Amino acid sequence: MASTYWTGGTSGDFYDVKNWSTGASPTTYHDVSIFGTSSTVTAEAVASTASATAVPSLTIGAYGTLDITASSCQSSASSPVFSTSAFQVFQYGSIVIDTASAVQLGDINVMSGTLTIENNRSNVFMGDGSRLNGDGTLNLINSTFGSQTASINVENSMHITLSGNSTMYTGYLTTGVSVSFDSKSSEQFFLNGSDGSVDTKFSGVSSKTQFGITANTGETPLSASYVKNTDGSYSLVVQESDNHTLTLNSVTMASGYTPGTLAITQDKSGNYLISDTSANSGNSGNHCGGHGGHWGHHDGNSSGHNGNSGWSGHDGHSGWSGHDGHSGWSGHDGHSGWNGHNGSSTGCGDHGSSWGWGWGSGGCDYSSSIQQIISSWNSAFSSCKGWQSSNCGGSNWYGGNSTQAGSAWNCSSSWGQQSGSHGCFSSSGQSSSHSQTPVTHNTSHWGC
Repeated sequence: MASTYWTGGTSGDFYDVKNWSTGASPTTYHDVSIFGTSSTVTAEAVASTASATAVPSLTIGAYGTLDITASSCQSSASSPVFSTSAFQVFQYGSIVIDTASAVQLGDINVMSGTLTIENNRSNVFMGDGSRLNGDGTLNLINSTFGSQTASINVENSMHITLSGNSTMYTGYLTTGVSVSFDSKSSEQFFLNGSDGSVDTKFSGVSSKTQFGITANTGETPLSASYVKNTDGSYSLVVQESDNHTLTLNSVTMASGYTPGTLAITQDKSGNYLISDTSANSGNSGNHCGGHGGHWGHHDGNSSGHNGNSGWSGHDGHSGWSGHDGHSGWSGHDGHSGWNGHNGSSTGCGDHGSSWGWGWGSGGCDYSSSIQQIISSWNSAFSSCKGWQSSNCGGSNWYGGNSTQAGSAWNCSSSWGQQSGSHGCFSSSGQSSSHSQTPVTHNTSHWGC
């Protein structure tokens, strides 16, 4: 079979024929290989241009890297910006997918190196088997891999890391040998409800970590609790319908976190989420601003409200317009982030809100909200979406109270929409774009 290998003689462009041993496009060959020679002599190719031609077989050798950054507004599972029918990644080799567009990874793979997916929400697809094989590492950064109806089967010798508000959907008894969470951001890890005893080692679990059970597995979780093991780790025991029990045998908590009472809720797709309802609630008077902070509460004056702090800290905690119990910029009725509203929230509305993420943390930890704000801005300003961000949830940017409807970036309302007593900009009208000038209306600017 015809093959070609990377020389990188001219540039880092994957599609530049001068970078290949045969002097021809790699898409015309069956086997395409990228190898380095050592940790100091590496090889890196960048696929920055969308291509409709699949690479039949892709090999990333030791110290080789393929960066996939191509973008297309018209990309889909059937029309990806990059595709391969089969791939293998050697130890010390890596594939990095850093695009929101569709990428197809094919049916056959062996992963001894690293696959990293960044800034991509359920737009990286496997073949019919939807399986990652080998003993390598899958890194998710601000990404979602898999979906409710298309879970990813991860061989139980592979490692998984999640950071930057990522979500993973795994299949039946295929959850990897280890899963590591970033305790500073909100991560979700979905399992198949038909699982019984799961030996995957979970680490870095915090109050922001949510385990989930997909809705289409036929099991309904009824209760969940942590049981401490003799080695200091915990077991997560989930009692389900039909007298079925799902147990995660090895869960290690992040430093300083002790699990509390767990609650089971459903997201908009009907998936079940297991969350800690008692952690980090009721924090006040902390170093983030303390008792009686400033920057203005909803009446527009400069003192904190009800003994708590932050910019527009209101009724219990801190953050810009932190409202009714938790933190974040316009954290509202129990959660954090810009318009974290009435329940768990994700960027631009995956769980019913826009411009926000995660559970309230007493006003101290803004990093999760900041990360999601950046992600939402990148999405809103993308060339594919213009000013409008898709799939926005049920609250607008700095919009009003719990009766509000609509969302940021013109999904059904925009800057300044107010339907209650806590709107932060104009109390009437909608803007056709983001350019409306913020005004005060019986409230204070940046502090309603």
